[in-house]
Amino acid sequence: MVNRWLKEITDISGVEGLLLVSDNGHIIEKIGIELEQGVLEQMAKRIIRIIAANNLDEKFVKEIELIWHNYRVLAMSAKTFTLIIFCGSTKVLSLLRITVNVVVGHLLEDKKSMKQINKYTGQPEIVLEKEYLNELEIKLISKLQ
Repeated sequence: MVNRWLKEITDISGVEGLLLVSDNGHIIEKIGIELEQGVLEQMAKRIIRIIAANNLDEKFVKEIELIWHNYRVLAMSAKTFTLIIFCGSTKVLSLLRITVNVVVGHLLEDKKSMKQINKYTGQPEIVLEKEYLNELEIKLISKLQ
């Protein structure tokens, strides 16, 4: 059921693929992107960490846009899950934002989709625990304090 809604996003010209990620960094669904699973998991966890760190400070982050390898990456958070979309062009971003907002609304309303997503949700703060961070991330965070 989730895949049906995600297809709406991947059908947009310029979208190379997407990840549906739980609030604790688990990849629930992957469509179209042909990168190593480990690389995608690492990226997903880093994006979830950014979102979780800001949420701890009560600054809810709904959207993150970054450039990664040859992709423009747009991450849209819906608290219990995040969509990470890989684009080959910036021209697609306006239409993409509109489509993602509609898809997120449908996913949140669809009980079957949310049941599938909720299997993987947990405590987003867990991705901020020290044992989940690498040495560079620990140094960066310590500089922020």
